[in-house]
Amino acid sequence: MASSLLTFRKGITSTSAALLFVVCSIGLSCERDTKLKVEGGNPPKFVMTGNGVLTSIRVRGPQRQRNVTGEAASLYWLIETRGDPGTNDRVNAISPVTYGVVPQGFEQVYPQRGAAPPLIEDEHYYIRLVGSEANGDDGYFTSHDGTVSFAKYESELPNK
Repeated sequence: MASSLLTFRKGITSTSAALLFVVCSIGLSCERDTKLKVEGGNPPKFVMTGNGVLTSIRVRGPQRQRNVTGEAASLYWLIETRGDPGTNDRVNAISPVTYGVVPQGFEQVYPQRGAAPPLIEDEHYYIRLVGSEANGDDGYFTSHDGTVSFAKYESELPNK
């Protein structure tokens, strides 16, 4: 009886251990959506968490930047990955990114030449993080007196 009870307990223990391993593996492999915070002043820092691959950062502003239609007309800064995304492009490995500073493994698309245009205090800007293997994030930001405010919706930012 004692040996059969011991065998039964070993079976439960090894089954429990296997189940725990599977649950932990699934939990670690699940995608964690990208979350964005904007900190600092001007230029702001884009602080990102999550386990997805960042493919681009798009910052749109209130003034037309080029004579085209669509989103590209008001893009102040657009960076994209060079080549195939990899482990160095994970949002948590890249974060934080300062506006206008191109991280390693990325290239600046807009502006096509030169530095990103300076951000004007009290103007509202939109940022969108685009990624793969997890959802991106977006929001609005503005700076005033050296402090940046960030909100999910433009209406939540301080008035211009």
